[in-house]
Amino acid sequence: FEHVRAIGVEAWIHQQLNPDSIPIPSLLVERVHDFRTLHMTPAALFVEYQRPIQMARKQNPNDKDDQKELRERAQIVTREAVQARLLRALEGPRQLQEVLTAFWFNHFNIFAGKGLCDVWTGSFEEIAIRPHTMARFRDLLGATARHPAMLFYLDNWQNTAPGAPGSKGKFEGINENYARELMELHTLGV
Repeated sequence: FEHVRAIGVEAWIHQQLNPDSIPIPSLLVERVHDFRTLHMTPAALFVEYQRPIQMARKQNPNDKDDQKELRERAQIVTREAVQARLLRALEGPRQLQEVLTAFWFNHFNIFAGKGLCDVWTGSFEEIAIRPHTMARFRDLLGATARHPAMLFYLDNWQNTAPGAPGSKGKFEGINENYARELMELHTLGV
């Protein structure tokens, strides 16, 4: 409130519309930087947090304690994503960008409780949403469409060519979930 009063509402709005012009406090930068999983690629997150769970299920299907321990270890990814979002929202000066990040994250929603999405939710916000909140909608849409979290969440990984050797009769043809979401929810509406 004091900052807005000091520079004036018009100047504050202009700053908020150009978030790169607003310096982020060094303490906040350091605190967010400490969340290691936010800076990992989706592939690295899979290898470090999801692959061990899959291997444990395969090698010791009856050892539920080991699998539970690995799942609990993987929860750090979601925990760090939530903590970083809260820190930025509460302590960051780029308030409009934070509101738009939350808005677009909700609009292009994924569910952390579905399979691999739990290890990719933070990456989805960091790579696909956050850099594009103040940019062109087309760029934001493209980034969300290509991120592994969205591809997995909307079952795009199930697409197969009819009769393809990899389908083994389980998935045959095109899965239309993403196309439907793209048309009905993400862009045009019903």
